[in-house]
Amino acid sequence: MRPADFLNKRFFSALSWFGKRRFIHNKAVTDYMVKDFLSSTPDHILVTGDLTNLSLPCEYDRALEWLQSLGTPDTVTAIPGNHDLLLDATGAQNGLLQNAAYMSTDKAGKANTALTFPFCKRRKNVVFIGLSTSIETPIGWCSGRLGEMQRDRLRHILDEAGRENLCRIVALHHPPAGPQKKRGGLEDLDAFAKIIAEYGAELILHGHTHHPSLHTLPGPEGPVPVLGVASLSVQPGKGYPEGCWHEYEVHWHEDKWVISLIIHRYAGINAPTILAAQMLLNSA
Repeated sequence: MRPADFLNKRFFSALSWFGKRRFIHNKAVTDYMVKDFLSSTPDHILVTGDLTNLSLPCEYDRALEWLQSLGTPDTVTAIPGNHDLLLDATGAQNGLLQNAAYMSTDKAGKANTALTFPFCKRRKNVVFIGLSTSIETPIGWCSGRLGEMQRDRLRHILDEAGRENLCRIVALHHPPAGPQKKRGGLEDLDAFAKIIAEYGAELILHGHTHHPSLHTLPGPEGPVPVLGVASLSVQPGKGYPEGCWHEYEVHWHEDKWVISLIIHRYAGINAPTILAAQMLLNSA
């Protein structure tokens, strides 16, 4: 790292990391939780952003290594968070591009010279729709935005997948429902909600808040569940929910998609994860 790398917003994010966040997040917790969810042999893994902290070039290298440790792009999908594009600079864009295979439509990643959102990954009758809310923001802000181009593409994707009766799982980093962080929410939340109200979705997943949450958005056939997950890396006793991962099961039952959720929470290196909650999300 060069001193010049920090003559920008990154300086204040570094202060936050070295002064506070490094005492909250623990790689040992992450490693344990990864081992836990890989042992359940999931069909697909979805990472909802913030693979890096300061969007430094060396962080993107390590982010790619970490994604590769979870699996191939056939079984792992990722979307960017606000920390992954702390600065909308060439270095950050090129860094994200290293992860293109995990953030692109199937077989598009290797040929990509730029990331395009939304992207789709279809697995049997489930389609994962990845969005990017990552934008450069002023100091003290961490808000996100989809923008008109992404929203237009999203309308088409949801409409087409809905006509094929696919289970549509939408992923974006900033929460599109529920309380919004001051200077840190989704700026075009209302426009996104209108799209869901018109075209629907079966499940919407997000990160950003570091807290598990459950909200809904109106859809054409009923409420659409919107779920946030706690950070994977938080150790106990730090004022945030401990490291957590969500396990979803998707079933076609009586002419509708039924989705169930189990929340797994970290309880210690030598302890099994806690099944913190189990519920049925009937989005139809």
